[in-house]
Amino acid sequence: MFFAEIAPQTVSRLKWEGKEYNHPKTSPVTKYFSMKNPCPLCGERKAQRVCLRQNNAQICSICCAGQRDQSCGTCSYYAASQQYQAARDQQRAVRAASSDNQFINDRFVIEMNPDVDDAVDAALALCEQGNVDAAWAGMTRLRQRYPRSHQVCFGMGVLYIFKDEYEEAISWFDEAIAIYPYYVEAHFNRAAAYKNLFNIGETVRSFRKVVQLGDPNDTPVIQARSFLDEMTEVIRKNAGIDLESYIEALSLFDQAVQLMDRRDWSGALAGFRASAEKYDRNAPTHGNMGLCLANLGFKAQALAELDRALEIDPEYAPAMTNRVTVGYMEEGTPLPNVAIESVAYSREKFLDSLSRRMGKRR
Repeated sequence: MFFAEIAPQTVSRLKWEGKEYNHPKTSPVTKYFSMKNPCPLCGERKAQRVCLRQNNAQICSICCAGQRDQSCGTCSYYAASQQYQAARDQQRAVRAASSDNQFINDRFVIEMNPDVDDAVDAALALCEQGNVDAAWAGMTRLRQRYPRSHQVCFGMGVLYIFKDEYEEAISWFDEAIAIYPYYVEAHFNRAAAYKNLFNIGETVRSFRKVVQLGDPNDTPVIQARSFLDEMTEVIRKNAGIDLESYIEALSLFDQAVQLMDRRDWSGALAGFRASAEKYDRNAPTHGNMGLCLANLGFKAQALAELDRALEIDPEYAPAMTNRVTVGYMEEGTPLPNVAIESVAYSREKFLDSLSRRMGKRR
């Protein structure tokens, strides 16, 4: 399978609707496993899973499924298959008890088709080699022939990652996971796509799924655990809080930004204040509180929040610009409809720092 590599990032400047932020761009997906490492059991497919029964040798996913039984012991893939089988048995019982069972959707029934798996890998290999048109043609044919294949949905998601269309990629990974909830590779690439969208909450949740479902010795799990450990360390070092508090503060911030975009200044102000209660040392939180207060006519309070933003980050340019604008308003008179700057949560600093640190380790 293919996995999105969490690589060192380059930074580009983007602007939209008067907003400006740093966007770290993750490199295209990288294949960790190739046919230079064939499965020792079948000799046909890529070896990508560490097998306890084969003295920790790597084997392909199809051979893994074919030999899996109680002797696999503590293997995470065996545990996942048991959960999967239990879910199927439960739905079969519900179907049997239903008088109108033709409308029951067995979402957990999947087909492990090695031919489809190989065809998806071949298409993604073409894309990686630069033959994009052939890759898309191949995946389109597979999509038409196997519309309910989690492997095909995964492949479509990877192609969209190659195009830097991360939201579309996520929708395909979500579809693959809906068909097969224990699809480690889909959870991994979903995390990588969300990382490029600065959605730290979903990034963390998806990487945690990888760690929960995958084998501890497999590359995706090692990468995911490393990211989570580094993210926890960087946030604790830079923000002085734990990862959960940071994610909660981020979620509140994003909700407040949506209210601010709708010019609901009072609602947005309450949201930013709630975010600041979780994590106070974020310059954009106080900068955007200043904007809300200015639009409500509270000049002195607005200036105080903008000053607080600059105290946290003396180089925070939007606060500098907005402070000049707010300085011209009169107390009690809402800020006129002029161009102002607001900035996304300063998560990009954490991600950029994190990626540089991880890049040095590889």
